[in-house]
Amino acid sequence: MAFEKFTQKGRSFRPLVAIWSRGQIGFNQGAVNLCKIKRDYYAVFFFDPEENKVGIKFTQDSTEEGAFKLNVYNTGAFVSAKAFLDYHQINHESTVKYEVTYDTVNEMFVIDLNKGLSKK
Repeated sequence: MAFEKFTQKGRSFRPLVAIWSRGQIGFNQGAVNLCKIKRDYYAVFFFDPEENKVGIKFTQDSTEEGAFKLNVYNTGAFVSAKAFLDYHQINHESTVKYEVTYDTVNEMFVIDLNKGLSKK
């Protein structure tokens, strides 16, 4: 067996998205890498009420209808999404983390609100 040296830095490479109790959606470093989020990106949100899933598309077009500005920092990113969460009555009383996947059919990143990983 041969060992491979690990040289990457970052808090986590597992892509997670958290819906924070204050109405923000946060992306850890793994999610930033998976979603290829850059400093000048915006998020556009979608909701599937039947499946209870949130879809997210990223854009650099600040004029796109429904675009929310992402705040990107060294260890992740977040976006204020209280209006979206409240409009769709998505519970954000406590912080919950979710795995994020890519939906190739709809060409968007998806979080399944039925599969929360942890609560703070």
